[in-house]
Amino acid sequence: SGFPPAIWKDLIKASLQKTPKHRCTLGGEVYSNTLECFARYPGIAGCMSRMLTGETCADGVLQESGLENLPYAMDVIMNHLDFVGLTEDWNESICQFHRLFTGKVDKGSGKRRWDPPLQGEFSNVHKSIKKKHLGVEHLHGFIDVADTVVYEAVKLKFKQMVGGERCYKYVTAEEQQKAGKQDEEGNMCEPMSCSDLGKQCGEWDDGCNKTIICGMCNVGSTRLPSTWRVKCVEGQCVDYCPPWDEKSYWFLSEDSPLALRKNVSREGNEHQPKYLSPVDAVKICEVACEVERNNEARKDGIELFIDTGLCQCGKTSKILEANLTLQDFSSGHDLNDLCKDNKARAEAVLLEKDTQPICCPYIGPKPNLPIGWKRLYSMGFPNLEGEYFDHIPIECGAFEECASVARQKEAEMAVFDMANSMCYLARNVVALDDVFTVTKDNQYRFFVDLRNNEAVL
Repeated sequence: SGFPPAIWKDLIKASLQKTPKHRCTLGGEVYSNTLECFARYPGIAGCMSRMLTGETCADGVLQESGLENLPYAMDVIMNHLDFVGLTEDWNESICQFHRLFTGKVDKGSGKRRWDPPLQGEFSNVHKSIKKKHLGVEHLHGFIDVADTVVYEAVKLKFKQMVGGERCYKYVTAEEQQKAGKQDEEGNMCEPMSCSDLGKQCGEWDDGCNKTIICGMCNVGSTRLPSTWRVKCVEGQCVDYCPPWDEKSYWFLSEDSPLALRKNVSREGNEHQPKYLSPVDAVKICEVACEVERNNEARKDGIELFIDTGLCQCGKTSKILEANLTLQDFSSGHDLNDLCKDNKARAEAVLLEKDTQPICCPYIGPKPNLPIGWKRLYSMGFPNLEGEYFDHIPIECGAFEECASVARQKEAEMAVFDMANSMCYLARNVVALDDVFTVTKDNQYRFFVDLRNNEAVL
C-alpha cells in the first residue's frame, strides 16, 4: 500500500468508525461518512498517478497529493499503454480487450479474427448486497485533483482506442431514438441486444448489419456432475454427454434410433430444439436398464444403450421427478439468474449410484497429474506466464487432450482449467521466479511447459 503499519492502522480506524449516522472523525474534523475520511486521509489522493509511474498507491513518506507524478502518468497513459478500460463502460472494455489481445490472423484472407469474451465477463456476478452505496456525490466537494486528471486522460484514450465502431453496446429504445440510428437506406434501426435475440452465446446479427457478441458458455453452472460438458447450439448453452454426441445420439434426426425419439418428450411442440436434455438421457438409460434387468426383448434400438458403455445402471434418479425442461438447463448457464431462482441449479442432481449416462471420466480435486503437469501459481514452485493466444474446449481427454492440442498449435505452454474443461494456450513464456499471481480458482488450473517437450501424450 505504501503506508507503514502504524499509518495503515490509523487509516483503517478512521475509515471504519461506527459513530451515529455513519459519521467519522479525521484530524479533529467530523465528516458525514467514512468514505470521506478515507479519501481525505493524507497520502491517499493521487493513488493512480503514483501507481502509473511505478510507485505505491499511498504516499507514506511525504503524504503528497500525486500532482508531482502527473506529467509522467499522463505520458504513460497516452503514449505507452496499449489498452485502458472504464468500469462504467465494462462491456465495451471487455470486448476491446479481446479485440486487441486475442485471436489470430487467417492465413487465407489475412484478416485477424479475435476470440469472443466469455458470457460471464459481461455479467455482474458480485452484486453488492449493501443497502447504502457511497459515490462521488458523498465526498461533498472533495476532489482528488491528480487522479481526476488521470481519469479524464483515460476517457480520452479509451475513446481513441474504440474508434468509430463499438464492439458491444446494449442500447435502450430511448437511446436509439435520441441517437437517431439509421440503416443504410436511411430508416431508423434499433440494434438488438443478446437478450432481445434470445441468445446466450455466439456471434449474431444485431438487426442493423452489425455483429453482436453474446460470449461463450460456462461449464458447471447447473448441478450436473463435472463429467458433463456444455456447448453453444443455435445461441443456447446445451449440457451434453460427449460419448453420446460422438455416436450422433444427442442431436435428433430422422436417422436417430427409435428408442431415442420415443423417449424424448417435447409436449407436442414441434418448434422445440431437436436435442436431448439431461433428463431425456437419464430416462433412456432407465428404460435400457429396465430391459436388461427383466431380460425383455431388445427392440427399437434400445440395445444400443445396453452393455455399450453409454449407460450406468443403478438407483432411479430423483431428477426424473423434478419436471425439468430444456429451458431450465439452458437458463442455468445464464449468470444473470440467481441460483435460488433456477430449477436446474437446485434440482438437476445425479448421485454417483444413480442410473445415468456415462459421460467423461471424473477428475477429482486432487488429480493424478501426467508427467510434466503442475498446479498453476503455487507458492514454493516455479511458475510461468505467457501471452495467451487461444482457448480450446476440452471434452473427455483432460490433460492429455489439452497437451495434444497445444502441440498442434505450437504453443509453448498449456493451461488446463478443470472447472471449465478449457485449455488455454500461451507463447512467449517467461519464468515468474519468486513472483506469483493471486487468483481465486488456481486450485483448478494446471500447466505444462512444452518448450522442453515435458508432457507425455
